[in-house]
Amino acid sequence: MEMAMVALSCILFVSMGLAQAIQDYIPFRLRILTCPKCLTFWSVLAYNLITGQGVIRSIAVSFITAYIALWAALALDILTLLYNWIYEKITRNQSTAEAEGSDTRSDKQRSEADTPDALP
Repeated sequence: MEMAMVALSCILFVSMGLAQAIQDYIPFRLRILTCPKCLTFWSVLAYNLITGQGVIRSIAVSFITAYIALWAALALDILTLLYNWIYEKITRNQSTAEAEGSDTRSDKQRSEADTPDALP
């Protein structure tokens, strides 16, 4: 369970742009920070070795979680594209509706709306 949490943390770290934010502040580039499967592999390997797992088991589990991270990151990227497409479509429809709403009034209606009502 802990390894899944480490893998998920690595995927979200890269997908949310936190890795890019770190890259902006350091003078050199770390390829490991831009690749979710690389970051997952090395993080899970370090976690397993620190917690006392065997070397062979640690390497095997790291490869498996890195492969799963590849597919999880791909699914997250697809969801991000879908979200951006829906958001663009909604904002485009709202701006079109606002533009049509302002153009449908006649000049007389606009001037009546802008002038105060006369007192009886």
